[in-house]
Amino acid sequence: MNPPSEHDQSRKFIDKSATLANETLEKGKAAVEQSYSAAVENIRDFNVKMIDAARANAEAIFDFAHQMATAKSPSDFAELWTAHARKQFEMLSEQTKELTALGQKMAGESAEPFARGVNQVFKKAS
Repeated sequence: MNPPSEHDQSRKFIDKSATLANETLEKGKAAVEQSYSAAVENIRDFNVKMIDAARANAEAIFDFAHQMATAKSPSDFAELWTAHARKQFEMLSEQTKELTALGQKMAGESAEPFARGVNQVFKKAS
């Protein structure tokens, strides 16, 4: 039996390389699709959270304006102003924490499928 020729070996190498490249491309495509899907969902959640925060802030301003309109003395104005400022600071702090946590979640979840796909490609290639 004849040993494989250089042409046969080259052909096998090319075929194996092409198969690996196709598998890598498909895994990369799947990872990008997963990342995109996760990103779209997370962006939607972030936008809803922003709208909820804007609504809460607007309602607080209208409540404050109503209270100020019914205040009867300068001391009432000062008390209402102080209470409103404290409440708004606390609400803004909480909203900032929620949005920061959601932003971090978005970054992690969006990148995870892509990173996993890249790691699989490198493991297979080595």
